[in-house]
Formats: sequence, structure tokens, C-alpha cells
Amino acid sequence: MTREILSLDPSGRQVRCASHLNDMPIVSLKASSFFMPSILTVLMPLKAANQLRDRIHDQLAKLSTNCVQIPVKNSGHFVWVDRPDAIIQAVKLLLEKLDD
Repeated sequence: MTREILSLDPSGRQVRCASHLNDMPIVSLKASSFFMPSILTVLMPLKAANQLRDRIHDQLAKLSTNCVQIPVKNSGHFVWVDRPDAIIQAVKLLLEKLDD
């Protein structure tokens, strides 16, 4: 199932083609939940969506020996909307890794 999800858009297809990126720095932001629980998400399969998200993040982490995963509390899938400060932190960390 993860393979199908990764094939839905161009970036997903690109990640699927990448088997290993050696020590290329990757900073992966992991939302606390795929969707933020609300009255609108009551009927959605949040547990299954979160399990799929976990598998995708696990696969992403295996692409490089230099991957850092940052859990982002109080965020759904749209981290850049919910927690723009986490995006700034990730960019700073990535730039630091490139300087090493």
C-alpha cells in the first residue's frame, strides 16, 4: 500500500526511485497526526493514516545515513501551516549539516 501512496505525485515517484542517497542530509518533519483530530475528522480512519505515515517516514529515514527525524507536536500533515517555526528549525539544521 505504501508503494501506491508514494506513486501518487511526482515527488512520491522520485522518492520511490531513490534507493539510497548515501550521506546526503535529510531532515524529516513528522507531524503528530496525519490529520488534526476534530469534529470533521471523526469518521476518518486516523489510526490507519498515522500508521501509513509512520511507514513512509521509516522508509524515508532509510534513504540516507544522515537523516534526522523531528517530531512536530501540535501539527497535522500541513506542518508549514500549523507550525512554520518547525520549518525554520529544519532549514537551519539542514544548512548546519551541509556546513559539516
